[in-house]
Amino acid sequence: MKKTLIFIMQLSLLLIICELGIHLSDFCNLPIPGSVIGMLILFILLQTKILKVEWVDITASFLVKHLAFFFIPISVSLMTMGWLFLKYGLPLALTLLISLIIGFSISAWVVQKLSRREEVKQHDNAHNTL
Repeated sequence: MKKTLIFIMQLSLLLIICELGIHLSDFCNLPIPGSVIGMLILFILLQTKILKVEWVDITASFLVKHLAFFFIPISVSLMTMGWLFLKYGLPLALTLLISLIIGFSISAWVVQKLSRREEVKQHDNAHNTL
């Protein structure tokens, strides 16, 4: 019973933050979806330690564990739009391929830069302790 109550309270907190993002997006006429703004608000609150991870960890873990279920509605909708893929399939595939290559390249570059920085720190620490 206690876990259920904690889950409901954490879910309510996450929904309030999401609703705040939606209202902020509507109020400011932003071209960014309100749910994305809500996630940015959540990120900022967590990074600034205004919101502690413990306050949302049970519900967040549950939602992440069941994330695949959230893709079922969009997948079913896409099944009904076969004509769209026939008409725009090639440009869509090229766009996805190009963005995939760009995303992978940028991610690999960032990982290399960060790993080199860590190697330098370890190298400096090793020399300072001698």
